[in-house]
Amino acid sequence: MKAAIQIDLDGYYVEPVLVPLSQTGVTEIRERLPAEDDEEPEEIVTGYIIAEKVPNGLFKPRWDFNLWDNYQTALVTSREAYDEELAGWYALPEEERGERPAYVEPIRPECWGEGLPQEQIDEIRNAPVPLSPEQRIAQLEAESVEVMLGLTEIYETLVETNSGAMPGLQRLMSVFSGGKR
Repeated sequence: MKAAIQIDLDGYYVEPVLVPLSQTGVTEIRERLPAEDDEEPEEIVTGYIIAEKVPNGLFKPRWDFNLWDNYQTALVTSREAYDEELAGWYALPEEERGERPAYVEPIRPECWGEGLPQEQIDEIRNAPVPLSPEQRIAQLEAESVEVMLGLTEIYETLVETNSGAMPGLQRLMSVFSGGKR
């Protein structure tokens, strides 16, 4: 057994599944619908099994059916052309044949691609990383110190300009400093 990938009808990754080692390529997942009245039961395709690994780095893997179908067509075409070339080679007298023709398989495309638009990928990559509890505590402590320094500066400015408001300002500062005045 080996791991393969179940995809939906649009080619999007659904889940990993186990398949026989011999399974390759694309296999349809079919479901039989219950028959109504005296009709034959209908089978529909509900997804696919892809016996190929998903490359690393994809956020939302998607199978490209067009690439796969084009590759399958190219395989058939190249095999037919090779068979014709080989038949022509065999038709020649042995002394005229030369080297046996070699079969060259078409280059296999990478059919897995990214299913998310670039904008969503950028949002994921640029999302803010949440702070750990320790980092958040340090951030709040730093902000608290900044607030206290700002209030101290305001207090000192008011003391210099208005000594009559001194008792109220002293009570305010005691709240922030945690002490009694």
